[in-house]
Amino acid sequence: MKAVARKRSPRKSGFSVVEMMISVAVMSLLCGALVESVANLRTMTIFSRNRSSLQTMADKALLEMVTELRQSGERDVGGGIVYPYYFDGGAPSDDFILHEHVPAGGDAEFGDDDFGADRELVFLLPADDDNDGRPDIDMDGDLAWGATEVSYTVNTRADGINYLERRQDGANPTIVGHHVERMVIDTAESSAFEIPLETIRIRLFFRRTDSNGYLIRYSNEAVVALRNG
Repeated sequence: MKAVARKRSPRKSGFSVVEMMISVAVMSLLCGALVESVANLRTMTIFSRNRSSLQTMADKALLEMVTELRQSGERDVGGGIVYPYYFDGGAPSDDFILHEHVPAGGDAEFGDDDFGADRELVFLLPADDDNDGRPDIDMDGDLAWGATEVSYTVNTRADGINYLERRQDGANPTIVGHHVERMVIDTAESSAFEIPLETIRIRLFFRRTDSNGYLIRYSNEAVVALRNG
């Protein structure tokens, strides 16, 4: 008796067209999510780097102002001229007309902390005619003051960016910081006595937009005790 060989049905192998399409769709979704995650990470990295850069520059600018103003002091030279002198929006009185300038522009809107006119100042520094790094003393044993007026003002330059500038007698500007939205110098009286007498408070507000269109804002402040000249 002959044995009858059974034919085996061919086993299915590989993926069907439907399975292949599902796999492609899933891979596409995963790749899309990965690309989006990488893009978001890159955006956040740029934002963090720009914010860190702005903060570093802003703190350096404030430190430079504080260091110099600690050497300054209250000085009445007569004729109604008193230092430090404070003025708003680039418009000083006639006695300080050398420091007049076009008010800086700004992007802040009403209700923002950095909205409003800049309050700037003019001051004197102790004399150091012998350049020994120590203030000079006059014949009466008092601190001798230099004649050069130093000012810190916010100005919009040709590139449309606001710069914090240090000037001498209204000229020779030196850039101290950039992207300054507003500067406010307060005395004890203008701060409603939030700070002590014979001190001033410096508040700097910075704002810029990074390459991805994200707004970066930063502010810092310091209180400086003046010499009672």
